[in-house]
Amino acid sequence: MKNVVKLEDCLSIGELSKLSGLGIHTLRVWEKRYGAPISKRLPSGHRRYPKDEVPRLRAIARALKSGYRASKVVTRTLEELQGLLSVQNLIEDKPEQPDLTSGQISRELTIEKWIKAIHQYDDELLNQNFFELWNKEGPLTFITDYVTPFIERVGNGWADKELSIAHEHFVTEILSDFLSSKWRNLNTRKEGKTAVLAALPDETHSLGLLMCAVVTSMADFKVVYLGINSPIEEIIKTTENSQAQLVCLSISSCVDPIDTEYHLKKIRQNLSKEICMVTGGLGAVDAVPEIHRLNNFRKYYDWITQLNILSN
Repeated sequence: MKNVVKLEDCLSIGELSKLSGLGIHTLRVWEKRYGAPISKRLPSGHRRYPKDEVPRLRAIARALKSGYRASKVVTRTLEELQGLLSVQNLIEDKPEQPDLTSGQISRELTIEKWIKAIHQYDDELLNQNFFELWNKEGPLTFITDYVTPFIERVGNGWADKELSIAHEHFVTEILSDFLSSKWRNLNTRKEGKTAVLAALPDETHSLGLLMCAVVTSMADFKVVYLGINSPIEEIIKTTENSQAQLVCLSISSCVDPIDTEYHLKKIRQNLSKEICMVTGGLGAVDAVPEIHRLNNFRKYYDWITQLNILSN
């Protein structure tokens, strides 16, 4: 009886190229010249490659960067390659790079599937996947392990001209709608601990702030959401009027760092010292010591949850 090729265990050559960092043409030449990576044919005739080739090919890519010739490493096993790289790292005094786990491979494949859906303007697939992963993984893992690297992947795709401005706007709208509905459903507290969420003047990126709204709602804060391009005076006034204990500011790299520092200092100087302030995003700066800066949402969740406990 012939072995049945399971699609869930296989990758197309495009997916294999993305995950390994090796070009499609290179992989095809190697398969023809060295017989590796080994492909299997589907009943349709299309070639597919086993997922467990990804760690080996990544190790090959690192070996090539270390100066090894393709003919010497392409057919090596993962264990043999790890041995070569360990010796090379000792010589060069470099730490050994860890291979991807099966979970990381699965997440990268999911993100590449979403990129393909963007090209096809398939909002139904994206929304369905978002809902499924939200329910399966939970809000925090969905945001930290999927949405955050997905947004970075979209940004890189736009920078490399793989994705157009239309593609970027298309997926931003879908993700914004999804996150907006989710944080509002989570935001059930009507009084008590309150957080004002805003983006500074001239800030036009909303996804970071929406993810912050989800995580802040999870920590059982009432969220007052001001959105992007918020005037400084309104942030201060809203914080005072709502008797908020926390101000969260999302800052992208598109905002001028000099303006950012000025705005942050002005907000901090005009609010009570008892009110906590936290910033996040690629444009966040450390220029104001009295303002916390957290660079990922899992750290933010741990911090705000502890803050909530201490404040009760």
